[in-house]
Amino acid sequence: MRATIVRAVGVAASIGLIAACAAPSNNAGTSGNTKTTGSGGTIAAPLDPTAKGPAPEVAGAKKGGILTVSYATAPSDMDPSAQFYQDSGIIMTRLTQRSLTSFVTRDGNQVLVPDLATDLGRVSGDGLTWTFTLKDGIKYSDGSPVTAGDIAYAVKRSFAFTDTGPTYQVDFLKGAKDAKGDQVYKGPWESGENFAGVDAPDAKTVVFHLEKRWETLPYFAAFSQTSPIPKAKETKNRDYGNNAVGTGPYKIKSFTQGSELVLEKNTFWDPATDPSRHQYLDGYVFKFGQDSIKVQQGILASNGPDATTLSWDSVDASLIDQVTGAKASQFVTGPSSCVIAVNMDTRKIPLAVRKAVAIAFPFDDINKAAGATPLSQTPASTLVPPQIPGHLDFKIEGMTGTGNGDPVKAKAMLAAAGYGPGKEFQLVWYYTDDDPSNVAQQVNQVRKTKLMAAGFKVKDIGVAGKDRRTLIAKIDGPHNMLQSPAGWCFDWPSADSIFPPTVSSTQIKAGGSNWGDLADPKVDSEMARIQALPIAEQGPEWGKFDKWLLETYVPVLPWYNDKSNFLFGTKVHNVINDANHGMPVLDAIWVDQ
Repeated sequence: MRATIVRAVGVAASIGLIAACAAPSNNAGTSGNTKTTGSGGTIAAPLDPTAKGPAPEVAGAKKGGILTVSYATAPSDMDPSAQFYQDSGIIMTRLTQRSLTSFVTRDGNQVLVPDLATDLGRVSGDGLTWTFTLKDGIKYSDGSPVTAGDIAYAVKRSFAFTDTGPTYQVDFLKGAKDAKGDQVYKGPWESGENFAGVDAPDAKTVVFHLEKRWETLPYFAAFSQTSPIPKAKETKNRDYGNNAVGTGPYKIKSFTQGSELVLEKNTFWDPATDPSRHQYLDGYVFKFGQDSIKVQQGILASNGPDATTLSWDSVDASLIDQVTGAKASQFVTGPSSCVIAVNMDTRKIPLAVRKAVAIAFPFDDINKAAGATPLSQTPASTLVPPQIPGHLDFKIEGMTGTGNGDPVKAKAMLAAAGYGPGKEFQLVWYYTDDDPSNVAQQVNQVRKTKLMAAGFKVKDIGVAGKDRRTLIAKIDGPHNMLQSPAGWCFDWPSADSIFPPTVSSTQIKAGGSNWGDLADPKVDSEMARIQALPIAEQGPEWGKFDKWLLETYVPVLPWYNDKSNFLFGTKVHNVINDANHGMPVLDAIWVDQ
């Protein structure tokens, strides 16, 4: 997510999966996993390597019409290699881009199935080689054929986008990093195409070569980083995503960064090869940077185009009576895969000061200013959510996601650390200053006022919403807290997709996903120890790691477990919460015309 790095529903995180059991191996089949959809329930993502297209029809679905999706934030681009955010990721993986594997919804469960590949990959006896064979007849949205070489090229190209995209490929693929753990392969533009980690020996075969076993690779294969990209049509810059060719049921008609994305049908998409997607709508219009409260009010009234509009922003507190009462049929909520946290730069803020921030932080007043409700979030005291195997239930003072802080105690802690009147410690952060609903500005004012009352000096830097994601990801920026990521949405059914991406020292870089910009050999060593265990034994160890990390380093303050909120017009049907991603199954939606 992502990784969040999010992630999109108002905060930062990644495309995510959460599961009830240890990550299944490639031969796990479809049995032995259970799911409940209630808050805090168990969620599974089993595998079905035998699934074939076309996807089963949605009962009662009608074809035609346009769905408008309006929400407050905005993707930076639509390049498949660069995505690790919830919103852009789900748009691509459900609508415009197909990958080696994908997900299908079955009775409320998300099941991993083959997509462009004929199965979920075949692993060698030593676990260091994975082979995928492509289906016949796959074409791009311009009618040209897809080859295995295009997928191998896309995977190599993703190494040029590790500032915004995932970095699992750096950690696992052969030849990606040196003995010190630094990334040495930087993608085909800088390092050339001679890369040992992936190759295409023929037009139908993609082979991954690993430095160490990667049992959860089939889940990574569902990322847009394995979506094919024809080398001849891409550009060696960040503009390719504006008009990227795709393989999904829809293609880009127009994209205006920060404003709008318009999709239309891809006539070269073959449903017979796709076991997970549909093409009910004529197209989609995504409107970015919207006033979420105004959008939600319009949807509830459902006049004109609002009747065919969906929003995935958290429902404002002022509308709760409607969405739980007379308008309940227009609202879906459920578990999400994301934990939101208050990020602090451990390089710039001393440990004693980070602990003082924890004691002072006004969670309740910020939630009130944001219009947060129990329908959109529940307090978090851990970084591993309850749905993940090995979750350890614990609470540390100042890190429970609740309360308004203790400014008197925080001042005393700052004084003990050598800070006080005339020598205040300065907290610096970016905030969105052009939110049309004014929510971001209100939240910022509450946060600033409360932390100043606790003895901190505050420098808040207002920036446009379309620029904030880029700025908070800069490793050398002036800010020392609220940097990226502001949350994390888990990428597959194992905690090995939680901590290595968020606290590994290798992730301290431009656009990196390291919570707290934390570099400590003890942290890296402990993660390596846990990852070396059999996957079924890792869960409890990650739970212990969670508690140790927060007690010892305080890189972030757990804030809340995110919940999905989908509000939609009266002509919008079959809105399903995908609890593994915290997003709606976009291609399953149909509308009345």
